[in-house]
Amino acid sequence: MNADVQTLAHDYWEWLLRAEPTYATYLADFRYNDRLPDVSVRGRHQQIAELNALGTRVAQLQAAVETGRVILGDEEAITVLILRRALEDQLGERIHHFEQWALDQLMGPQVWLQELINYHPLKSAKDFEDLAVRYRSFTKYMDDYLENLRAGVAAGRTAPAVAAERVRGQLRDLLAIAVAESPLLPPSADPEDAPPVPDRARLREAVEAAIRESVYPAFERFLTFLQADYPAREAVGLSSLPGGPEAYAFRVRRHTTTALTPQEIHDLGMAMLRDVQGEMKAVARRLGHDGDLPVFLENIRKDPANCPTSREDLLNGYREILDEAQALLPKYFGRLPRVGCIVKPIEEYRERDCVAAYYYSPPDDFSRPGTYYANTYQPESRPRYQMTALTLHEAVPGHHLQIALAMEQTELPDFRRHSDFNAYIEGWALYTERLGVEMGMYKNDLSYFGMLIFQAWRICRLVVDTGMHALGWTRDSAFSFFKENSGLTEPEIYNEIDRYIIWPGQALSYAVGMREILRLRDHAEKTLGARFDLRAFHDEVLRHGALPLATLEKVVSDFVERRVAAHPV
Repeated sequence: MNADVQTLAHDYWEWLLRAEPTYATYLADFRYNDRLPDVSVRGRHQQIAELNALGTRVAQLQAAVETGRVILGDEEAITVLILRRALEDQLGERIHHFEQWALDQLMGPQVWLQELINYHPLKSAKDFEDLAVRYRSFTKYMDDYLENLRAGVAAGRTAPAVAAERVRGQLRDLLAIAVAESPLLPPSADPEDAPPVPDRARLREAVEAAIRESVYPAFERFLTFLQADYPAREAVGLSSLPGGPEAYAFRVRRHTTTALTPQEIHDLGMAMLRDVQGEMKAVARRLGHDGDLPVFLENIRKDPANCPTSREDLLNGYREILDEAQALLPKYFGRLPRVGCIVKPIEEYRERDCVAAYYYSPPDDFSRPGTYYANTYQPESRPRYQMTALTLHEAVPGHHLQIALAMEQTELPDFRRHSDFNAYIEGWALYTERLGVEMGMYKNDLSYFGMLIFQAWRICRLVVDTGMHALGWTRDSAFSFFKENSGLTEPEIYNEIDRYIIWPGQALSYAVGMREILRLRDHAEKTLGARFDLRAFHDEVLRHGALPLATLEKVVSDFVERRVAAHPV
């Protein structure tokens, strides 16, 4: 690799790990295990300066390429394009001041600090000491976090009331747990498969003291602030905030990696929804229903035969589907990840406010598998006919296959192995739900209908996200649209909508990305005809790591040209 490209890629990755030390720990890079992110005003200004300096270096390299003074290979050129995009995204997150209304029931500090114990190592005395230091530094973290929220109040930028209420509930639940029973605590005993940690009891007591003296008081200040001082807004959309329309436009660009406007995405969602609902009506007719689609949806939702009877029943079903999909992969992919994927339930302390499922990637050393976290809260409300599509999306051939393969591409720069272009990542996962039809994963019309429900769900996001954040929709109007068009249960709908409220634009990535991958596959199939190889197409799409959609289009175009040249008619 060109030395300048290699150095820039390395320097950006090192910057990211320093800026996000808990993410570094998650990836099994333990150099910053005694640190938490710096969310202070001073820290943010310093990060902006560092990002601008990196951006200047990238621009200088691109100028040298344009004038012919530097020649880059195809993969190096992709690296430079992605690096520039990543820097722009990082700057945008800071320039638009999302920290000023950052109440988040899914990934706020009251959640991620509890998750830290799942991946912070506990194999030595230093590991325990680092954890205690981290917990004690949470005092400053929360001071800075609350300072940002107060700045938001002064600027008229506050979080929506629904997010504030959910976070208040989480804080009350957390603080009601005795420190000695806190989920923040390390296990009291050494794991059976690991060497014992000398003086573990004393080390654990030091961590417990840090929780009692620093973490709990910080959460108490957080709760007091939200209960007494915080004027949460009733409007749910970013368009209601000063600078909100510009912030939302940035998030739309970031999460779709396109130049589509909110209105264009809204209209696209309505058109795509009409198409998938046509498919749904055809399946409903095959199942003997000739009336309105909402009536059919209500009937199958209410049928107890379509729902699991217990948490364990639900988990076992997911595991069986995962095993079947895993066995079918070699027929559709030439390269498979070496690291496995397991299914685990979402923790009870946050399952009520959490999404239906999500994926956690393995660390860089692959010391733990990829994890498909499934929500088992109220299992009787989670239809069996949706379980296959959900598993394909979150595990294989969806997130686990794509993300684990990217991580194993050691010839790529580290930041590319972990790149997070949502339109590609979520678009791929949604594409694989459709691929499940070809794989034979949907065993009957109802299971196939469940996949269509999930397609409609993600397409509804295009309408609802833009509706709330750009077009002035209320939470109630978003709920009504989802209820009428998605087929999700009411608890799922409320959790979904409240996620879009706190993560503006993220939900747009799924259907926009899937649509582009399907378009590129259709182009490749039509151009290559009998020369089209589905396994080769999938391997090409996956071998570069996550990409902006325009870059993916170039990759597929080059792939088609190579296949034509190698196999002339």
